Amino acid sequence: HIDIDNLSKNAHTNSLSDMLDGKIGGVQMYQSNGKVGMPIRFNMRSGATMSMERDPIIYVDGVKYNSSHISDINSSQDALSALNDLTIDDIATIDVIKGPSAAASYGAEAANGVIVITTKRGKNNNPENRKADIQVKMSLGAATLARKYDQFVNNDPINNFFQTGWQKTIYTSVSKAFKGNQNLFFSYNMNDIAGIVPGNKDKRHSAKMAYDLRSGRFSLGATASYIHGNISLPQTAMGRYDAIWNLMINQTPWPYVDESTWRAQSWTYGNDRFIGNLRLSYMLPADIKIETIIGADVNHTEGIYRLPFGYKLGNNAEGAKNISNRRNSNFNWDIKATRKFHLADKWDLTATLLSQIARQYETLNSISASRFRSDIDNISAATERTVTESSFEQRTWGLYGEAFLNYDNRFFVNAGLRRDASNLIGSNVASIYYPSLSASYNLKNQKFRIAYGESGRLPYPTDARTSYVMDGISAYGSIVKPQYKGNPNIKPERMREIELGTDWTIRNRHTLALTLYAQYTSDAIIYDDLLSSDGWIGSVPRNVGRIKGHGIEFSYNGNLWKQANRHSLDVYANLNYQANKVTDTGGKDINNYPNVVKEGQPVYAFYYHTVEKPAFNADGTYNQKIGAIESNDYQYLGKPFPSVNGSFGFDLKLFSHFTFGTKWNYALGASIYNQSFYNVSGLGDNLKKRNDQLQALANATVGTAEYNQIAEELAHSARFRANYIEKANFLRLSTLYLGYDLSSLSRRWTRNCFFVESIAIILS
Repeated sequence: HIDIDNLSKNAHTNSLSDMLDGKIGGVQMYQSNGKVGMPIRFNMRSGATMSMERDPIIYVDGVKYNSSHISDINSSQDALSALNDLTIDDIATIDVIKGPSAAASYGAEAANGVIVITTKRGKNNNPENRKADIQVKMSLGAATLARKYDQFVNNDPINNFFQTGWQKTIYTSVSKAFKGNQNLFFSYNMNDIAGIVPGNKDKRHSAKMAYDLRSGRFSLGATASYIHGNISLPQTAMGRYDAIWNLMINQTPWPYVDESTWRAQSWTYGNDRFIGNLRLSYMLPADIKIETIIGADVNHTEGIYRLPFGYKLGNNAEGAKNISNRRNSNFNWDIKATRKFHLADKWDLTATLLSQIARQYETLNSISASRFRSDIDNISAATERTVTESSFEQRTWGLYGEAFLNYDNRFFVNAGLRRDASNLIGSNVASIYYPSLSASYNLKNQKFRIAYGESGRLPYPTDARTSYVMDGISAYGSIVKPQYKGNPNIKPERMREIELGTDWTIRNRHTLALTLYAQYTSDAIIYDDLLSSDGWIGSVPRNVGRIKGHGIEFSYNGNLWKQANRHSLDVYANLNYQANKVTDTGGKDINNYPNVVKEGQPVYAFYYHTVEKPAFNADGTYNQKIGAIESNDYQYLGKPFPSVNGSFGFDLKLFSHFTFGTKWNYALGASIYNQSFYNVSGLGDNLKKRNDQLQALANATVGTAEYNQIAEELAHSARFRANYIEKANFLRLSTLYLGYDLSSLSRRWTRNCFFVESIAIILS
């Protein structure tokens, strides 16, 4: 549980990743690249899954939020993040559910965990809050390249390419309580954020209103938010036609596309989103509480890519234009009944029955046009046009029952069972059951807990059903060809998890938590190749994969120093260890070299030939063309997820007014495949390390120890994959802030006109 409202009083944050990364044990978050608007990626606990879909389910005020990344006019590496539509200053709290409790309530989609976001609402209705509460916040900032490139022979073009990205945000909210147990909340937010890549901008306006009413046994809550955005995402991760590749690859920059052509192109998204819910609650006779929530998340995104006429890209100098129209809609309806029973002295039982219905529907229409006759990019004027459309629907229904036993608020037992059905499951699979069981015991300053739960990960939309596609006309009529071979027996991937933990509180100033967990994944989906002689192409999915994972999570929060309300020093730290191993692939390895899914290895391990020695010609000279001799066998070379990660930091308050704090993140045990340098080493001439080695070789005498040593170094910088799988350990200063609270002065200065409760100035 994170209290975002308190966090934002001290430091300014631009994204969900800034808030959560390093604050929660077992959760790693990172952005896919450094541009504004990029997706946030998640890795929960050991990552014991063969799926690369690792993003958790996100609920905002009870609405199932569509967090899909959009790359309709970009590459998947330059996708648009739906999480940017969340107004950070509207968030009150965030709960991250990552263990068996995720299975308890969310079933077939909860294997990646659940993030529950609660936004701000009106003040409680009491005499002190009858006046309107107004908050105004303005942030001004700048983003610059954090570390200049020095790995190339010619570094200046790439360093000079980046710009200073100016940032401006304005947020205001009004909260008011009314007679009759009513309260109202309204907020408006404006973001105008530019990135360090030229042309990368995110302009966004959002407004939110929340209304609450309580009257006797009845309560009502409603929330409505509207977001309008214009986002520009220039291409920087698309290979030979993007900016970074052209600046890195050769000592003479822009070898494959002119700089003027890259800058003339535009990649823009217009984005409109509505998020709303209606929550009703009524206490029936016999103390049965009925709650229902109806939620909607409706999003329309229009993407436009333009290459103006007269700028040459590849073999096209006559312009291009791509237009995409995407409409995503999520609807969910939850009904929950709760009844509390007093069994005996100090013994209570709470029974809950929950029904959850969710529907996700997406449509995408796109037009790609190129080669216009003049500087007019109307689609009808294009010589070449391609039109595509697609749709996707997901329907799920979950029924969940829970019994919660409480003895004297010290001993707790919780048992639950969930039944899930979905149109993404095979037609021969009626439904899936997920049990959960947990217990905890509280002493005065210590808590012991144990939990077991099961959850799932749904198949892909094309996994369950066989489909065909129309492909032309023959003399006998329309031609129908096989498209996807579905499996009517396909089930969700199943994750079983057991967790042990304990929490200590020492002198009411220090809190320590230790959790040990083990994960067992079965029914992981493996795709078997089909035989074209059977009339099919592609693959068919099967539930045959198995993975084991385990980990340890440790956290500490403490107050090391406190003097009245004037001075205090709070510190925190967390450390997470995680590991996984593939135990069954159904007899088939999944090879996407240098990554593999292979029995006995971590998921997506780097597994490839190693470089054994340099390649020499018969006369003893180094053979630059061949470069090196690789091993015959494959070897484990690392994994893309860390074994250990976490964070630490402190918050210091001095003289009641000054605040100062910092957060550091770290990770150990992960590797990366540096494909950029791999390409530059073999396709270009700009990698400084290799250039220096070649120059040193030219000055050395053939056959000498010095010559052979340089040849050895060249062999390990040549364009072989194993040479560019590198350690990814880091220690990063991620947050630093300094604040001054002017509240006492503001109350004194404004007591005769209007009442200002607090003013704060923060540099972060």
